[in-house]
Amino acid sequence: MRAVAVLACLGLLSACNSAPQSAPAAAAPVDVAQRVASRHLRRQLDAPPATLDPALSTDVATQRLLDDLFEGLTRPQADGAVVPAVALSWEHSEDGLSWTFHLDPAARWSNGDPLVAGDFVYAWRHVVDPATASQSAQQFAPIVNALQVTAGKLAPEQLGVRAIDSHTLQVRLVGPTPYLLYLLTNSYFFPLHQATLEKYGASWTRPGNLVSNGAFVLEEQRINGAIQLRRNAHYREAQAVQLERVTYFPVIDRSAATSRYLAGDVDVTDIFGLEDVDWLREQLGSQVKLEPYFGTALLGYHVGRAPFDSRALRLALSMSVDREVITGKLMHGLYLPAYNLVPPLGGYPQVLPDWAKLSQAGRHALARQWYAQAGYSQRHPLKVELSLPTGGTDTRRMAEAIAAMWRTNLGAEVTLGTQEWRVHQQNRRLSLYALFWDAWIADYPDPLTFLQMFQRGSGQNNGKYEQPRYEQLLDAATRAGNEAQRLRDYAQAEQQLNDDAPFLPIYFYQSRHLVRPYVKGWVGNVMDRNLSRDLHLDAGQGP
Repeated sequence: MRAVAVLACLGLLSACNSAPQSAPAAAAPVDVAQRVASRHLRRQLDAPPATLDPALSTDVATQRLLDDLFEGLTRPQADGAVVPAVALSWEHSEDGLSWTFHLDPAARWSNGDPLVAGDFVYAWRHVVDPATASQSAQQFAPIVNALQVTAGKLAPEQLGVRAIDSHTLQVRLVGPTPYLLYLLTNSYFFPLHQATLEKYGASWTRPGNLVSNGAFVLEEQRINGAIQLRRNAHYREAQAVQLERVTYFPVIDRSAATSRYLAGDVDVTDIFGLEDVDWLREQLGSQVKLEPYFGTALLGYHVGRAPFDSRALRLALSMSVDREVITGKLMHGLYLPAYNLVPPLGGYPQVLPDWAKLSQAGRHALARQWYAQAGYSQRHPLKVELSLPTGGTDTRRMAEAIAAMWRTNLGAEVTLGTQEWRVHQQNRRLSLYALFWDAWIADYPDPLTFLQMFQRGSGQNNGKYEQPRYEQLLDAATRAGNEAQRLRDYAQAEQQLNDDAPFLPIYFYQSRHLVRPYVKGWVGNVMDRNLSRDLHLDAGQGP
């Protein structure tokens, strides 16, 4: 009877799955020849970038821009391979603890200055310096002394990185780090132009001030509007870049993003509404791109604050959410239900809580027991607000469905509170919410990118979870002498998360893009990174 009520509610939430409500009936014609000749790519972002500072960026939209503006020691290809970038080659010691990178002598900043090894040393010290307050500082954990620096116990100069000479960089690690080369592709490992930061301070990322080293340079940025990039003549591989310009359009509303695409305004979208997928496939065919994406959608609890300091309550809420109903009905079967933090990854086992093996009815019965143990009942229901960002209809419908499940299965009274995206992001980072929408998209293909979210001191530990055994297991994994032991330590750490339930996993993502046929070089990949330097426009039928 309870499942039927929830299904009926979801039926109302997902009833509109025909043509998009705000989109034209068919795609408007585009002058393909003119678009191709312009060598100007137009890309939609699903959120405005919070910053263009590589040290402070935390969101996917910003990473897309920074992938075009900057370049690290290595860079990702869309097929998943990691290839040389500013570092032409590298070698490491037999124990894997010392790496030496040889930089491209042709590397230049966008103002023509030579790019040297000291630019990486400066940038990395800047990120781990507590004064910078970078949420990404924890990602430097594999490097010697990084955690001690971020904790304020050592000076940034003690970080295990040094410039041997202008074009040779040495990095020392605390333990073997198999994912290191991919980790180095992320924005927080990009070099920084020290003179620019010192001259302009907080305004160094503005157009006209920003000095970068990537395939494109920043030309114009309007508040919540278009962001214009142009080809960087000083880029070390400028001859490989076929686009002259790239414009990014931040459009949060998914229906509006689809409308922009159908109207011919953009060539690539970052997102579209799941309720539109069947209609879009019928209209656009292979222009609809759906690929597995290494990311997890979840709800976070502030575990240091009532009522979510109660493990019993957290377990009750998690067990009473019917993930198969959400992914099957609301997500049109395109997402995978999530019972744990780390999405499926080759070589790493799925670490599920024991209750996930129960039937739906069994989970609900156990949820009610935990709910009662936490001190709640039909007469004394939980009353709480779930905080989420505005602009995403998928997220809103999912939150409404979860609130309906909690009401039906437990009697909990949950209201939804919405804030503009940047406000939600800021308040979540400041741990102002008791119950909040969250998600994590992997920085690199390894379990640690997810497990670090709940590490003490992490910039992503928005719910203030602290567990000594969890810390010990992650530390042991970092120092493990072999890959098998490292993954076993990670699995035990994830099982500790399952036991403590400091978050509520909902589903594992798929990336969703609309891509015009004349955009060549686009490759769907689990990290969902397609750098503009690897794309070009061509009206031919080839890839």
